[in-house]
Amino acid sequence: MRRAGGIHRKSVTGIQPAVRNPAGFWKEEERVNRKIVASIAVLLVLILSVALAACGSQETTTTAASATGTTAAPSTETTAAPSTETSAATNEKAAAADAAIAAVTKSPAIETPPTLKPGVLQAGSDTSFPPMEFSDGKGGYIGFDVDLCTALAKKLGLQLEVVSTAWDGIIPALLGDRFDIIMSAMTITEERLKQINFTDPYLPGILAISAPLAAPITDAAGLAEKIVGVQVDTTGQFEVEKIQGVKEIKKYGTILEAFQDLAAGRVDCVVNDEPVNAYIIETNPDYKAKFANTGKIVTVNDYGYAVKKENTALLQALNTALKELRTEGVYQKICDKWGLTGN
Repeated sequence: MRRAGGIHRKSVTGIQPAVRNPAGFWKEEERVNRKIVASIAVLLVLILSVALAACGSQETTTTAASATGTTAAPSTETTAAPSTETSAATNEKAAAADAAIAAVTKSPAIETPPTLKPGVLQAGSDTSFPPMEFSDGKGGYIGFDVDLCTALAKKLGLQLEVVSTAWDGIIPALLGDRFDIIMSAMTITEERLKQINFTDPYLPGILAISAPLAAPITDAAGLAEKIVGVQVDTTGQFEVEKIQGVKEIKKYGTILEAFQDLAAGRVDCVVNDEPVNAYIIETNPDYKAKFANTGKIVTVNDYGYAVKKENTALLQALNTALKELRTEGVYQKICDKWGLTGN
């Protein structure tokens, strides 16, 4: 059930049906018929029990834990992105990145900054945004941001903890001291800079137009008279709102929900960050057969990690750590693992 703020929870319920056999229901002379009816009733109960068990087995719950050696706070988002088979080359890149992250140690040039939880860097994240941050389906979180922030935290002498948070409330949560940083593929904009500060950019921001192969949309002008799906309060929404002639803008709590409506024919396209759209399409066979990134909208907005305005010590430490990871080649290995082009 989709709850307010884009939170998605699943639960398992077990139902044990009972069989009633009221006394005096049958007369003595109907004993034979009673046995036949009783046998049928038992059979029906067994069938019902199997059916109910099957229904229950399709629902699962997940808890937060990291696949890259980090700890995690209780999860508020359990949507996992589709998985895909990986080639030997991809596995080699992943292994190289994981080894590089594991080898990162605290930087002598960085003084460990104070954090809300001693020894821990808590990162708020909308964990429904592959390949940046998403559930691994095993109770943990994976993605480009998770890997990079794990390495950044180690440079600071801290351990990363992911706090899964609905996107539309993520800035207020940071300002309310729910976590230390926003780690959620957030683009740096003038409007956001009025409330929060950002690290140096760590990835370029390009918006993709994902549309059916049978009805491609190649540029912003092609959005005229179209129903466009976007994630609420994202650069995708802000850019589409600037385009004249768009028929309707549908806003979703998560980008995965927007793609579900694209597949159902309720929107003509989805406008969102290019690497995220590409990953979602590539890892879902049904989507890959029908959709593609058919166009793009180039923006000047890059990704950055966000901190509170007054948290200058943490901001400086993160920027120093990011520079060191670039110099040491760790940053590039993480980009290679996730198939992303850095800046």
